[in-house]
Amino acid sequence: MKKVFIIFTTLVLIAGFCTSAAVAGDYPTKPITIIVPWGAGGMSNLSTRMLGEQVKNILGQPIVYINKPGASGIIGLKALKSAKPDGYTLASGALTLGFTSPYFLDAEPFKVDDFTYIGSYMPQERVLFTTPDKPYKTWDEFIAYSKKNPGEVSVGSGGAQWALEVMKSIAKKENIKWKYVMFKSGGAGSSAILGGHVDVCETGTGTPAYQAARKGKLRVLVDLGTDKVPFFPDIKNMKDLGYTFSTMLEYGWAMPKGVPEEIRAKLENALKTVMQDKALMEKMGQTGFTPRFVTGAGYKKIVQGAIDDTPALQNYVKDVK
Repeated sequence: MKKVFIIFTTLVLIAGFCTSAAVAGDYPTKPITIIVPWGAGGMSNLSTRMLGEQVKNILGQPIVYINKPGASGIIGLKALKSAKPDGYTLASGALTLGFTSPYFLDAEPFKVDDFTYIGSYMPQERVLFTTPDKPYKTWDEFIAYSKKNPGEVSVGSGGAQWALEVMKSIAKKENIKWKYVMFKSGGAGSSAILGGHVDVCETGTGTPAYQAARKGKLRVLVDLGTDKVPFFPDIKNMKDLGYTFSTMLEYGWAMPKGVPEEIRAKLENALKTVMQDKALMEKMGQTGFTPRFVTGAGYKKIVQGAIDDTPALQNYVKDVK
């Protein structure tokens, strides 16, 4: 009887493995949904569509894009977490924001192992813009003006809670009081600063605000990261200015926990393949992006690193209003 049970169990396991392998081998057989956890007009949306239009040709299935903005990526990641782990739903964009935002917004944090990682496709610097008519033309002049006019300067963010918290850390160090305004995407933040609805606004490279600055319609005050801003090589960053905290977003793809490895690997390979397309990379570069491929395992480490870096910033700005 025991021998019969062992044989039966073995056959069940083999059948299950063969079924899973067959499903993975046939994948995909229907459209794939990509959740973008930010609004239309932002760089998560634009970059996702740039890649998605190429990936669909490799996979042979249409891509359906769904924007789920709110809470700096939290709402979109919650939707992804609850999705069926069959490889037909993934999220794309600056996902490191969604993982760090709960610590600043008193929401339940995500666990890194709640998700399956396909890979990342670019980092992004966050840049602070203002309009040319403002009395401050440089970062030092902006800081001096803010000190002389406490509580009068409005600081916007294009959907990046982490970047807004970096602005709060600057305010604390410089003993400045600002008014903070959060928008749902870099597109919305760009519209706000271009329309003069806020005094300054941070968005990422590639956004409409960034493109307007390239045309001289907006002024770049500072880079909130630690690298270089494409097309603005002389702009100083947080490291240059001696600030403790900085921001850098990592854009990538993730799926719910439990997606079969064969499917994950197929998607990773598709992403890697399109990242080798010279025409697409040139197009992304001209937009102001800095594309480069990192594996799913590498992206998981980047997400974990972002989470690990969050508590110090969170504790520093916890009393900043």
